Amino acid sequence: MLGTSLLPVLKENDHTVLASDIRFISQDMNKLDVRNLDEIRDAAQQSQPEMLLHLAAETDLEVCESNVDYAYRENFLGTQNACVVCRELHIPLVYVSTAGVFDGNKTEPYTEFDEPNPINVYGASKFQGEQIIRQTMQDHFIVRAGWMIGGGERDRKFVSKILAQLEGGAGTIHAVTDRLGTPTYAPAFSVVLEKLIKTKFYGTYHLACKGRASRYDVAAEILRILDRRDVQLKPVTSDFFKKDYFAPRPRSEEMRNYVLELRSMNDMPEWKDALAAYLKRHFADRFST
Repeated sequence: MLGTSLLPVLKENDHTVLASDIRFISQDMNKLDVRNLDEIRDAAQQSQPEMLLHLAAETDLEVCESNVDYAYRENFLGTQNACVVCRELHIPLVYVSTAGVFDGNKTEPYTEFDEPNPINVYGASKFQGEQIIRQTMQDHFIVRAGWMIGGGERDRKFVSKILAQLEGGAGTIHAVTDRLGTPTYAPAFSVVLEKLIKTKFYGTYHLACKGRASRYDVAAEILRILDRRDVQLKPVTSDFFKKDYFAPRPRSEEMRNYVLELRSMNDMPEWKDALAAYLKRHFADRFST
């Protein structure tokens, strides 16, 4: 999902990219499983990269909660393998992490200087990925993203689920009001990330759009942008979806790009503007607005 947006940004800025995936294989995409150290090592030794960007992860909270070993193989071992290869080649590592490393108890947005305290397997496995990087890698960027928006046809996140309901003819949509976060537009994330990785300012960063939102707020904005006044949006609590979404979730995953602000590098847009741009770019042909 993020890679779909990041690849063109890297290429537009004159980076030569060797892209890989475990599922979406094409002429421009090599097959690679990050859980297999030899596969990463072989690909890196052949290409001799100047940097490794590690985007692979299992992000489905219910999958992680149901299969703990699988979650740690994906999110920890895969990251540890990337560290091994980067140390062998003496190159920096870029790791995309998550706001899910926090427990959600803070009333203000989380900054890079707040202590993580994950409350689910997904958050814990991603945080251990962060930790192994800090313990073994001197030159690294750990970049935490918020609620990701983007991906177009590959989108499987919240926005695509709302759009799927609209396409299915839903007259009523339910969305939760008791979970807060910071939507993150993948193309904007990619632009700022590309600028960041060209610096030597290694460390941990938050990278999300500006503003705050609940899932209800995001759904309401989708309906407003698409002018779907024929659809009723009903506020509910997380208990409404507890059967399908049983993994514990932080009350708040709001983030502030504090370090980027200090560096005058926080060029992320407001989330409402980003959402409108996303819908117009990828879904204008499906909906009359």
